[in-house]
Amino acid sequence: MEFNSLFPSIWLRDYAGIHEFDADSSARAELFNVLDAIDDRVLVSRHPFSIKAYCVACNKSTNMHVTWHFGGANGGGSIHPAWTETVRCECCGLNSRMRALLDFLLRRSERNFNKVYIAESITPGYQVIKKLWPDVIGSEYLGTEFYSGEISNSSEFKEPVRHEDLTRLSFGNDEFDLVITQDVFEHIPGYTNAFSECFRILSSSGLLVFTIPFFPANELTQIRASLKSDGSIEHHLPPEFHGNPVSNKGSLCFQHFGWDILPTLTAVGFSEAKASRYWGPWQGHLGFPFFIFSAVKS
Repeated sequence: MEFNSLFPSIWLRDYAGIHEFDADSSARAELFNVLDAIDDRVLVSRHPFSIKAYCVACNKSTNMHVTWHFGGANGGGSIHPAWTETVRCECCGLNSRMRALLDFLLRRSERNFNKVYIAESITPGYQVIKKLWPDVIGSEYLGTEFYSGEISNSSEFKEPVRHEDLTRLSFGNDEFDLVITQDVFEHIPGYTNAFSECFRILSSSGLLVFTIPFFPANELTQIRASLKSDGSIEHHLPPEFHGNPVSNKGSLCFQHFGWDILPTLTAVGFSEAKASRYWGPWQGHLGFPFFIFSAVKS
């Protein structure tokens, strides 16, 4: 894919932890006030609307649709859309966070990934990744009744779907150059085990890139629910469900991640774990602070 270099980079800075983030937020407060003001000017209506922006997946300028689904108030009482989940390209269907992850791979990482695993397979995101790296394996989590590597031929899917449990992957060691997950780890009670499995299946210098609902004001991850020894779920906070491409019931959110996710990644063996902050209305990325997470196996 030819990357359009005419557009400025959306990447503001990388952070290794909350102290770097807090110091940078203080040092660049005036800049962020201006970015915030630009966001305000874009919000022309409380109704759905579209903006013109460059889509890195389509490699052209497209109309991107902004809705107020999942929007709400921030700590200061300001009302805003759920920016990462909206600004959806009318051509490819990718929202802001999905396109930011793709931009990270194309602009900020090596592009010669020979073999790729992505923890989704019936989504627009999977179709885009497959065009870029044809040697890709995708999967969905279909439930406890399936074993990792099993193929479901259910009539509810247009084509066979592979099941994988990220805490017990069926792949061999050092098998992939790139592993991608998009808003998956928050639904896994044993997410540390999932990190370990991603580390195991990556080749030397392999890259893990992912998105998560992230709360940059929190140093520690907030556990909302956990699994008991008998397999039942214990709720520590009111249940929160997110969208699930394979179930109308949604997926339970087990945790809200804080900055301790970075040392957790290094503890399982990754190096260079970082949170990369992005913003850029010319590519349909508004609101902040939002991040793409990455970690290198070495």
